[in-house]
Amino acid sequence: ASEIAASCLVCPIIEEYIKLCILRWTTPLKRNFNWTKKQIISKSSEGNRKRKMRNVWATEPIIRPPNESDIVNANQYVAQMLAASLGLKFADAGRRILLYTKQEHPSKQLYAFFRGLFPLQELTGTMTALQLAKRNLLGLEMPLWKLLLPAVVIHGMANFRGKKPIYRWGSATPWAEMQLPAFHVPDSSSLPKLLTKGFAKIMWFIIITRVIGYCVKNYYMVNRQAVKRTTTFAGRPASFSAKLTTSEALKKK
Repeated sequence: ASEIAASCLVCPIIEEYIKLCILRWTTPLKRNFNWTKKQIISKSSEGNRKRKMRNVWATEPIIRPPNESDIVNANQYVAQMLAASLGLKFADAGRRILLYTKQEHPSKQLYAFFRGLFPLQELTGTMTALQLAKRNLLGLEMPLWKLLLPAVVIHGMANFRGKKPIYRWGSATPWAEMQLPAFHVPDSSSLPKLLTKGFAKIMWFIIITRVIGYCVKNYYMVNRQAVKRTTTFAGRPASFSAKLTTSEALKKK
């Protein structure tokens, strides 16, 4: 149980947070909103003489010069996060391939090639980048846990399926990470077991396809909403915030 918790919960959180930190450290991200801490009176103490204050995060639109326009697309967020994800993936994959060097390890070139094609780091990084773009470009309230949650869930599912976390230095079964059969080992499974394995692989393929669709849909949604903020809702920030809140509420239903 502790191994599953470390591989499928703790490690995905750390890896996705590291990618987010790399993005913030290496790139000055352009934004339309700043987030500042403000003190407000707690609702439970409004009628009391002793009023309790609590800190909340509030959005403040960035005031730009007349010749400078607001950011209307998430291209920088997605491109820079893909670069950070590919860099982390390249370092991890290169280390694992160099460790997979024993004489009895077959099909080295094949597994090295397919391991590079498995798009987990890119997909989860894109999900985090789009969540960050919603917060910085659209002013949508989003704490850190909510920003990382979609990527952590998919990353945890991949680790549960067989992908090795970064802290696992060796990889004696690289085919498990790419959901491929071990080509050098004959499979003597019965028909029901083969059907079960095939069903699991098909379901995982469907999940990855849906994640790709989620990334594409949210990318266009963020860009469209950012354009609407500067055109349809220009000068009406309250109306724009209300529309965003309504859209997010409808998604949850």
